[in-house]
Order: sequence, then C-alpha cells, then structure tokens
Amino acid sequence: MSHEKPLDILFINPPYERLKGFSLGSIPNGLLGLATHISKSGYHAVVYDADTNTEDGLLTYNNKNRAESQGQYAKRIDDDTFYVWREISETISRLNPRFVGVSLMTPTLHSGLKIASIAKSLDKTVLIGGPHVNIVGEKIIGLYRDVDFIFFGESEYTIMYFLKAFPHYEKLKTIKGLAFKRNGDFTFNGYAERIKDLDLLPFPDRGLLIYRERYAKNTLATIIASRGCPFKCDFCASVPIWGRKAVFRSPEHIVAEIKDLHDRYHIKEFKFFDDTFTIVKKNVIEFCRQLTAAYGEKYFSWLCLSHITTLNDEVIYWLKKAGCRQIHLGVETGSEKVVKLIHKGIKLSDVEKAVKLVKKHNLWVHTFFMIGIPYETEQDMDDTIDFIKKIKPDSVNLCTFTPYPGTELYSYCVEKGLLKHDDNYEIFKHIGHHSTENFFLENVSKETYRIKLKEILEVTTAMTNSVTSRKLIYRINTLTLEKVVKKIEFIFRKIRIRFDRDL
Repeated sequence: MSHEKPLDILFINPPYERLKGFSLGSIPNGLLGLATHISKSGYHAVVYDADTNTEDGLLTYNNKNRAESQGQYAKRIDDDTFYVWREISETISRLNPRFVGVSLMTPTLHSGLKIASIAKSLDKTVLIGGPHVNIVGEKIIGLYRDVDFIFFGESEYTIMYFLKAFPHYEKLKTIKGLAFKRNGDFTFNGYAERIKDLDLLPFPDRGLLIYRERYAKNTLATIIASRGCPFKCDFCASVPIWGRKAVFRSPEHIVAEIKDLHDRYHIKEFKFFDDTFTIVKKNVIEFCRQLTAAYGEKYFSWLCLSHITTLNDEVIYWLKKAGCRQIHLGVETGSEKVVKLIHKGIKLSDVEKAVKLVKKHNLWVHTFFMIGIPYETEQDMDDTIDFIKKIKPDSVNLCTFTPYPGTELYSYCVEKGLLKHDDNYEIFKHIGHHSTENFFLENVSKETYRIKLKEILEVTTAMTNSVTSRKLIYRINTLTLEKVVKKIEFIFRKIRIRFDRDL
C-alpha cells in the first residue's frame, strides 16, 4: 500500500499546440509557482502540462505550418476520442486529486473548459484562474457550469486561504480574489492585491511536474524574472492583466533559481520569458555580474526578450559576458504609420539601430512581426515585408493579428464591426496568433490579405531557415551532444511515423 500523501490539487495547463500537432517547448511557470508555494506550506500539489510531450513533436515549427494548423485545434476540441483527452481523463483518475485547477488563457479557453468538463465527470471540484479570467473579470462568474471556484489576480496567497477554509462557505465568502456561485447567489470579493516582493515566493520546483521525462533539459529551464510590462502596445494583453506596473525579482533570487537548475538537472541553457527582461538596466547588469561571478564568463547559454529602446552597448556587453546568445525583439510592423497607431513606443530607425547593435556583438537576433492589424493597408504590409528584408534578422516569428479581450484593438474591432463580441469567445476555436483564419482588416479585402499573408509567410520562413555565415558560426558554437542526439531521434521518429502511415 502506498503511503504517499493524498493529492490536494492537480494543476493542469490545457493543450493547444499538441492539438495542432506540435509540442510546447517550455514549462507553465505560473502554475508551477503556485504548486511550489502550496507544497512548501504543507499541502500536496503537482502540475500536469498537457501541452508538452517531446514525443509528440512530430512537426518542426515554422511560420507557415504553424499558421496553417489552427483548424486542427478546432477539430480536436470536439473530438472526445482524441488521445490527448483520453490521457487527461486517465491522469485525473489515476492521481485522484481533491481539486483540479485549470489555467485559462484566451487561446486555450475551450480546451481548458473541456478539461473542466472531464474533471467534473470524474466528480472533482474544479478551480479556474489565469489570464483570461483576469481580463474578462466578474462577467465570468456563473458562466461555466463545470466550474466551482474562480480565482482573480495573483493567487499564491488566495489559494492558501481557500485550502484552509474549504468547505466552510461562510469563511470562503471573506477571501479576496475568490468568486463562486452557491444556491443561486454569487460571491465575489474583487481581485487579490498585487504581490510587491516576488522574492517572498519560492521559485518553481520542476520536481512537481508530472511526466517530467517528456521534457528536454533546456525546456525545463524557462524562467520568469518579473511580472508585468510598463509599455502600452494596443494589441497586447499584458496591460489588462497587470496594468502598466512591472514587479521584478532580485538578481540574487534569479541566480539562486539558475543554481538550483544547474545543481539538480545539470542545465547550462535557459530562457527568460518575461515580457521585457531588460526594462531596468541596473537590475540586468547586476544579474549578469552575479551570474558571471558565480560561474565565470559565458558558462551558460541563454536568451531573453527585450524592448527596442532598452538596449545599449553596456547592457549587451554584460548580457553577452553572462552567456546570453539570443535577443528577441518585438517589432510588429515595418510601417511608421502603424507603429505609431499601435502605441509601440518605438521608431523604425530605433529598430535598425538595435538590430545592428545586437549583430555587432555577434548575438542572434530574433524578431516578432505581425500582419493583419485592423488599420493596415496593402502598402503597410508591403512596407513590413520590405523592412524585414532590410534589417535581415536571423529568425522571425510571424504572428497574425488576434484581437485579445481587454485590449484597445479588441474594442476597436468590435466598434468597427470587424468582430462580434460574445461572452463565450467561440471565435477563439478558429483563430489564434499564428492562424491563417484571422481576418480583421477594414482597408484590405480578404483576397488581397491572403495573397500578402502567403507572401510574408514565405519570406519569413525562408529567412529563418536560411544559412548565413554568422548563423552557421552561431550554431557551431552552441552545438551540444544532447542537441545532436535529439535531432537524430527526431529524424528517426519522423521516418518511423511516415513508414507506419504507408503500411
């Protein structure tokens, strides 16, 4: 007989990429942070990332095939026989948690609600939270029949109060950040307050991930060093979630997490997935100083996201010294008109300078661009294509504009009749930030947009896949035995799958 402590909460990150034929290459840091906080307080919680399985990585990402795969998500949402749903049901049954907690993002809203339905059919109490909940607000209370409790705001402390109070509903009614419906009455005490000192929270314990064998070592090492972003891009959902207030972990706290990853999992590669890692110059430089002092120069290999305006020679010098090899930059458009309209806070001349600066230090330049912004014209799209060709980034992530709830551009689309609002957001079964199905333009016909989309997909995919001398040198310098083994395994897996299909 097992003497393992009964499971209080099974947190689940819903599938999205896996329903499209890919596998997510990172960990759900938010859920893992919650589970760690709970577990260090005497409860038992684990995290199931239903969107990650390296064995499912049957397709290699590129802008083109990722954009064309949204239809698979819509199709498989309603296919109860699809193996991912069977896996989720079996996992909940086997682990038998007291509560099932599901994180909802707008793109994964419908797969998350399907998990709630599965959990409810297994007689589980269902909790939800996450970005979609915080954007939509109290309108979501009572909307979903399979949801028992809803968490608003940062939930590390709220969920502790909940576990201590449940099932005493009079006590539950006093908890800020918690909402529920009982006997026809709604309880909602507003949002939990922002956590001002993130160092008070433990960093995510990867040991709480179930199916940990599904992760490559570097995918375990995604790190979030801050919460929020001070910029105000009209298309971005960060502002409705966090406001424009960013809160940062201390350099010491981040280095401690990296040390834990290195000691426990022998990790020498990691990724920062903050909205903008380089916002505060002194914090970035101090982190790099401490990491270099602890391990030497370029001991690790890592990447981060940055805003165009936060880079200079000194910052990049320290990033490179501490082992940063890639800088990811949000550009979005090659049209001066559009860059102003979306309140990006940059000029295209700033972009050119930043790309040249990063290349001067021999770091990889990855850029994010977007097509289909409502007030784009055909000329604006041509300007974007020409600008990408002009700055020649090493790789490009092309997004198709998606109107996320709570953003300025969502409201604009509804106001202009480009989108019909509904509280169930059914359209998000069929659209996504890499989907060819998106169309929210007021100045360009759908036919013309399809032509331009095809062109920019081909340009960005070809540019990303191209081999240049600087890219070749980069790949040689970052080549490891693990990467070689993984590549060989991937090739043989594709051959085996193709062979099985031909039988």
